Amino acid sequence: MRALPAALAAVVITGSSPAVAAVSPDYPLILDVDVTAVCGQPSTGRVTVFNPANRNVEWRVRQNGVVITGTGPDFTLPGTGEFLVDAREPGRAYGKVWHDEVSDGCDPVRVVSVGDSVVWNQGVDQHQKFPRLTAKLLGDATGRGFVHRDHSISGAVLDAPDLPCPASSVQDPDGDGEMELGEVTTQQPDVFCQLEKAAEQPTDLVIINGCINDMDPLLGIPLGITPGTEDVPTAVKRECGGVGAAPTNPARDVPYFSGAKIGYGGRGMREAIEKAHSLPGRPKVLVVDFYYALSRASFVPRWFCTDRGFSAANEQLCLQNISQAPHRFEQFTRESAEAYRMAVAEANAASADGPYAITGDGLFTLENAAFASDRKVWQLPHEDEQFSLRQEACPRYSATAVQCLTAAIAHPDTAGSRQYAENFLRNQQLRQWFGLDADLTPLEVSRNGDTVTLKAPAGQNFRWYFGDGTSAAGGQKVTHRYATAGPHLPRVVVDGRLHEARGPA
Repeated sequence: MRALPAALAAVVITGSSPAVAAVSPDYPLILDVDVTAVCGQPSTGRVTVFNPANRNVEWRVRQNGVVITGTGPDFTLPGTGEFLVDAREPGRAYGKVWHDEVSDGCDPVRVVSVGDSVVWNQGVDQHQKFPRLTAKLLGDATGRGFVHRDHSISGAVLDAPDLPCPASSVQDPDGDGEMELGEVTTQQPDVFCQLEKAAEQPTDLVIINGCINDMDPLLGIPLGITPGTEDVPTAVKRECGGVGAAPTNPARDVPYFSGAKIGYGGRGMREAIEKAHSLPGRPKVLVVDFYYALSRASFVPRWFCTDRGFSAANEQLCLQNISQAPHRFEQFTRESAEAYRMAVAEANAASADGPYAITGDGLFTLENAAFASDRKVWQLPHEDEQFSLRQEACPRYSATAVQCLTAAIAHPDTAGSRQYAENFLRNQQLRQWFGLDADLTPLEVSRNGDTVTLKAPAGQNFRWYFGDGTSAAGGQKVTHRYATAGPHLPRVVVDGRLHEARGPA
């Protein structure tokens, strides 16, 4: 179901929700494996099993031909490198395998991720989530290995200005501040709170995003139904930039689940970047640009509105307004990227210890959106790798179980996740920070009306990304005419190196 006719360039409402296929229970599921690596000593670990029925469960760890089994939470690894963990009820088959790895602990690249369902990488297995892949690629490239701690959670707002940081959460069953049940959508801890919980250990890099839930990605961004989201650029400036909030939240009393109820106004991404850099170790900060959830290349089915847990009134509004959704999501992707770029520039300019923040872009195109010809996102409610967990966890822990069950729709799939991570490692500033070869030469840009002329650094192979969701192979110098309103930040990959313009074209 990946490919749709390339000629379909408009939104079409059609069809009913696909039937939910029989899903392998995968149980008992490994929910988390925390490993502590100490240089020159065996690594110790702790297993968290998702076992809501409280059955007798035994787990096994496999590494380098050695098998360790147990029923308590703690274990000691026989070596370094990759290892596998799974669990079962005694006498039955083992459930789904958890993939992990551990370095020697002497000087690993230490990465923390905070944010919402995008950074949580909804629906993707732990070892394939892009923050972890980024940590692994950095660890491999530097020869240092890596440690990754993930404090993000699906549904999180950037800042809930009127609410305290919660001391505990059902999504954090082992109490370590990482959201093992991050698949279950909730609005807190917000990103600032996640950063507080990440402050216990030194960090080299923070991967961060936020503000989409403050605008409501279901009824706000695509449809403009949620009060305060009628105009996308204004809402982005307020929620991502932290500028322009009214004294009273217009969405405070909406009768449905919405991050806008608690995330309206508050601090913007610049403040989050500066808080991230204040963590122990004074880490670098990578702010994750959004992809295209929907685009003009999308062919949107009727069930996108009818089977999402909306009230009857909002379901009808969704059906009436869905034709706006691709344009509004494209607007949000461009406007939020520019808000992030400005936040990074302001944070770097105010820094006493030099530039430390960048934006990271996955170089997604319009065709990579849901229901498009080359999608890199989940688009069915039950096709992702974490559906079996949500099937059991959402009814137990979510106040909006139907929305929780379908939460992976329009989030990067495993291919999209890898695209994010691989393109982050092409960022020349990130490479320089971690001692890798780098070329910081920017694009040259000249403009004549809606047409720009772009010149890349010298090389052999050029792939251009124009910042409007389009891409093309070309030479060192190209021209491009923009057909949509900006901002548009052009980029080019030259022989594997990513270069970008200093500002929007």
